[in-house]
Amino acid sequence: MGGIETYVRQLLPALLELRPDLRVSMFVNPLGHELISSEQWSTGVELVTHRYLGIRGTRALGESLLLDRAARKRGCDLLLSVALTAPLRPTVPSVVMVADVTWLREPDAVPRKTRALWRTLVIPAARRARRLIAISEAARAEIAADFRVPLDRIDVTPLGPGTDGPLEATDADELRDRLGLGAGPVILAVSAFLAHKNVSRLVEALPSIREAVPDATLVVPGNWTPLRDELAARAEALGIGEAVVFPDWVDAADLEGLYRTAACFVLPSLREGFGLPVLEAMRRGVPVACSNTSAVPEVAGDAALLFDPKRHQTIAKAVTAILGNADLAADLAERGRSRAALFTWRRTAEQTLSSFERALA
Repeated sequence: MGGIETYVRQLLPALLELRPDLRVSMFVNPLGHELISSEQWSTGVELVTHRYLGIRGTRALGESLLLDRAARKRGCDLLLSVALTAPLRPTVPSVVMVADVTWLREPDAVPRKTRALWRTLVIPAARRARRLIAISEAARAEIAADFRVPLDRIDVTPLGPGTDGPLEATDADELRDRLGLGAGPVILAVSAFLAHKNVSRLVEALPSIREAVPDATLVVPGNWTPLRDELAARAEALGIGEAVVFPDWVDAADLEGLYRTAACFVLPSLREGFGLPVLEAMRRGVPVACSNTSAVPEVAGDAALLFDPKRHQTIAKAVTAILGNADLAADLAERGRSRAALFTWRRTAEQTLSSFERALA
């Protein structure tokens, strides 16, 4: 689940390190049980499955109607919900992490039926929760406005700098050969193929980038959606089909290899609740160009080139500046490492525990 999965995998061990006395139950479906069991820290939590929770197509309903009872049965003092849906009428003190309101503000972000379901389930549950958690000040302001919840009931817990990455990464030459990346500079955009992620304008920017850097290649790893095929067709129509690579989902070693191979990282999203890939790139010393909207500037600070994501010309200008100026790229890489170091999962855990204490008070 992208950023939310990273959030869970990084937050839990940080909480347990801070508070080893905590008794933690994680309510998961069978696949979640399998995945979490592989984590070293999983021995410090109780993994709980329920035959009616996590069923495909009914997950939101299950979490809204059944989860509170399951938590009460386990003797939980507090329930943290990390993916929007939460008990509609909680009897166990409820804290809900709301990553963003993209699904409300960007009509193409989710299907119409999904948006209608979430309006019915998510907003009432959030209003009845004791605390809400946002992951940026920008998201906090939008949640308060769209959910009509007082700002003082929303705590901000910025995320850490992403994943540590595997000890080993796929060799750059192997990746270039297997994925067909060529020998030139690689532009990396780690993104879901959803309308609000705005990869379409990055593709539109590539012809201008290639005029300045003819051997540049754009690579966008991400799970397939119909939009990806539309983007591939558009690249062909623009005459840059061979310069855009969509390798679908890649494993951790390949992704780490792509970060190490990339000459530039781009986040063109129209809206983000945080923008975790920005920090993941900065942490690895990859110069970043990213949107100047929503929470992204809050995360990037002065360590990235910002652009207007609705104008592909500004995307092209930022990327070309990085690829064409070694001193600028090195400066951004150095500033990026310093910026990423300001964000820690320990701080996320500390602020999350503070939110729990407010909820229980």
